Amino acid sequence: MIEIPVDLGRRSYTIAIGHGLLASLPDLLSSFAGRRFAIVSNRRVFSLHGARLEKALRRLGPVEHVLIRDGERYKTMATLVEVLDGLLAAGLDRQGVVVAFGGGVVGDVAGFAAATYMRGVALIQIPTTLLAMVDSSVGGKVGVNHPRAKNLIGAFHQPQAVVIDPGVLETLPPREMRSGAYEILKCGILGDRALFRAVREAPHQLVGWERVAVEGAIAAACRIKAEIVEKDERDDGLRRGLNLGHTLGHALEAVTGYRRFTHGEAVGWGLIGAGWIAKEKGLLAEAAFDAISAAVDRLGPRPRVSSVPSARVLQAVGRDKKARAGKVTFVLPTAIGRVALRPDVTPAEIRRALRVMAAREARMT
Repeated sequence: MIEIPVDLGRRSYTIAIGHGLLASLPDLLSSFAGRRFAIVSNRRVFSLHGARLEKALRRLGPVEHVLIRDGERYKTMATLVEVLDGLLAAGLDRQGVVVAFGGGVVGDVAGFAAATYMRGVALIQIPTTLLAMVDSSVGGKVGVNHPRAKNLIGAFHQPQAVVIDPGVLETLPPREMRSGAYEILKCGILGDRALFRAVREAPHQLVGWERVAVEGAIAAACRIKAEIVEKDERDDGLRRGLNLGHTLGHALEAVTGYRRFTHGEAVGWGLIGAGWIAKEKGLLAEAAFDAISAAVDRLGPRPRVSSVPSARVLQAVGRDKKARAGKVTFVLPTAIGRVALRPDVTPAEIRRALRVMAAREARMT
């Protein structure tokens, strides 16, 4: 088992990573013994793995579950109310524990419910997708989407434990595995050249990616995020670097109604767009841009961007929640392993980046 501490003083917790950890939950979560648990999940995940989770948690206390619909388009206030109703029906009190068991949508909605139910109850993140393992389960950002902007409504609510069992990835569809790999690649570009190489050298479209390599990539990405969150818990400065690829990615998701792209696919496109803008500004060498773009494309096909109206993407970028004084700060790569925050990206540069992204569609296989 790999353990990664997230040092946030009184809000500190540990990320535990290892195959088979679902069965070890009674030991890992022994400090929660005697409390009531409410599992928030979706029907597909719960049908595959819910029985094992409930069996393990019942050794600690009473367990109920609340199931939500699957998909980014259901990360809404209406779903949040459904979860809050479920927690109330489950008899959860101030000592209760919300267990987020699923992908990023489940983690974000369950986390926001935990942050707001009775003004805040304990949260445990047990992610079941590669994307959630390296992204939303760590760091305490929880919330829901607004129809016009992603993650516009939310809070900071740190989990009290994160348990990652890569064994559950065996039932994950290939598209969802690739979706998570884009986020791991982002972490490599952000601050770990070895991780970038590991993803770039993984099997084409991740077919046959070895178990040890997957676990190592998850741990490396989680370490990067943990180190950044420790220094900037509330996204005031350094943590904004984690948004590499996300400004354009979030806009693409919002404009297409959260139906066309997985989050990771949108981030993959965003990485190419951010890389091209950095190259055009003279911040990134052409060889580095080519390496980033090739690594993104190697992970597999992504839904097309050529049919997405650039005017609507620009509008969505302008509504980005990270905007300051009407300006959106882009995270731009300056090398493999280094980024810079730039508030001077122009609409013309974004339009040209979208054209470059559309031109790469023919290279996807």
